[in-house]
Amino acid sequence: MAYQRTTTLHLMSAGIDLLDASHILHFLEVVDAFGHVSLRNPDNSSQFLMFNSTRYEVENATAVGLTFNSSVVGAATPTGFAERFIHSEIYKKFPDVLARFSPFANQAGVPLVSQMHTAPSLGSCGAPIFDVRTLPRTILPDNQLHDLLGHGMAVRAASVRDVVFSSFYIKLDATVQLQGILLGGGTAPNALNQREVTDTGTTALTLVGRAWSLWVDQVDQIGLYTNDLRNKAAPTPTGF
Repeated sequence: MAYQRTTTLHLMSAGIDLLDASHILHFLEVVDAFGHVSLRNPDNSSQFLMFNSTRYEVENATAVGLTFNSSVVGAATPTGFAERFIHSEIYKKFPDVLARFSPFANQAGVPLVSQMHTAPSLGSCGAPIFDVRTLPRTILPDNQLHDLLGHGMAVRAASVRDVVFSSFYIKLDATVQLQGILLGGGTAPNALNQREVTDTGTTALTLVGRAWSLWVDQVDQIGLYTNDLRNKAAPTPTGF
């Protein structure tokens, strides 16, 4: 990693998952050149990691260590994405968050709600849509997904694998909701209730490993993506 001389097994495993996450999100068309995923440093909870490169056909991509004021650890390391400040504030607000993802998505001003059992992260009441210009700087909604007016969305989770899983199925859920509105003549489709969201949230956690293994195998078969970090250390069973 770019910001420290000694790379521990946990840090290498985190780097493997972080690079896989970037590849998978692009392969699944959740993100294009504009979008970024990060994770909390497993060796230092006051830092988080992002890849500086915006290219996906990278080998041994450089992970940039950032403090919670979004300053780079190591003066010679490039700063990378400007949206690192959004990542930083979420890590500060939620100590239990170990990974987050921020894509740039089209918006229709309609709150997303859970339509399917693989998207419980949206909740039963819908993800909030807010304009940061109208909110005090101390407020951050306590939701796994935040829709950012005119910008995109921010997704947080307990691991980078979880955040990839949630982000992909949030995208699919939005498609289901749109199709339901069109087929219903403009009437909002039924959403999962709170009990269903809670139950499916527990179930969804058991599905992440299966989906992750498939997605890693898929991106490994495509020449655009290379994760040769995996040759140096095996990822942990639970992921980061």
